[in-house]
Amino acid sequence: MKTAQRLILLLTTIAVAFVSCEKNNNTNNGGGNGVVDNTAQERVIVYTVGDSENLRTLETEAEWDAMIDLLCEQAYNGNEVTLYNINQTTRLQGTAKGAAKDNRTINTTNREEIRTWMKEMEKQGLTVRISYDDGTGTWRGVAYATMPADNTSGLLAGTWQFNRMVITHVGTDGSYRGSDLYEPEAGTMYYTFSSDGTVTMTMHGMDGTNATDSGTWTLSDDGVLSSELLPNGVVWNVNWITRNTMVLSHGEMGGADGDLYYQLQFESTTSVE
Repeated sequence: MKTAQRLILLLTTIAVAFVSCEKNNNTNNGGGNGVVDNTAQERVIVYTVGDSENLRTLETEAEWDAMIDLLCEQAYNGNEVTLYNINQTTRLQGTAKGAAKDNRTINTTNREEIRTWMKEMEKQGLTVRISYDDGTGTWRGVAYATMPADNTSGLLAGTWQFNRMVITHVGTDGSYRGSDLYEPEAGTMYYTFSSDGTVTMTMHGMDGTNATDSGTWTLSDDGVLSSELLPNGVVWNVNWITRNTMVLSHGEMGGADGDLYYQLQFESTTSVE
C-alpha cells in the first residue's frame, strides 16, 4: 500500500511520530459520539432522530430490518431521521465497488417502498434522510454521497479531535482484502476550522511535545471538503457531520492492486449553537 505509506509518513512527520498502525481484522466494538472502530460487524449505524444522535451496532439482517421499522415509525411521528453506516466494509464485501456519486430522492405514499429504498441506499454507501408529511401521507427521502454544503457549513467551524483513519482495500476483482486502522496512540491531534477559510492542525504528545501547522480549507457547492492539511491533500466527501461527529471519506480507484477507500473520523470539542 504505497499510498498508505505516504499517509503514515505525513502523519508521523507532523505529529512527531506518535501515530500508530494496526491491522483491523478482528472484532472490536467502540463508541462515543458516533465514532467507532471499523470492524467486521454487519453494520455500525450512526443516526439522528430530530436533534438526538445515536449509534447502534447491528450484526444481522433481522436487526437491520427492525431498526428500519423503528426509524420509519419515528419519521411517521414527525421527526426527521438521518442515518449512515460508518462500517464501510459492509458495502465493500464481495463485489461492491463503493458509493454511488449522484444524490437520490424518493416521494412515495407506500411505507414498504420507503423501507426498501432506505435499505438500497445504505447498501450503496450513502447517507439517508427521510421525513413524513402527515398532510399528504407522503414519505420523502434523499440520499447522498456527501452532505449538502448548506448542512455542513454551519457545523464545520470549530475544533475537531482526529480519532482514527481507516484504509480499506478492494482488489482488482472486486473482493474485499481487509482494512488498516491508524490512530494517534501516544497523543492527541486536533483540526480547528475557522469561518474565514483557514485551518490549524495541532498535535499534543504525551511526552510533552507539541506541533502545529496551518493551511486553508474550502467547501464546494456540492459539499466536498478540501484542505492541504488533510491526508494526501485530497478532496473528501462529508458523509456525516453533527454537533458531535464528523466522518469523511475518499476513494482512490484503479490502482495496480485495486481500489483504496479512506475514512477519517473526528469528534467535536466545540459546542455548536
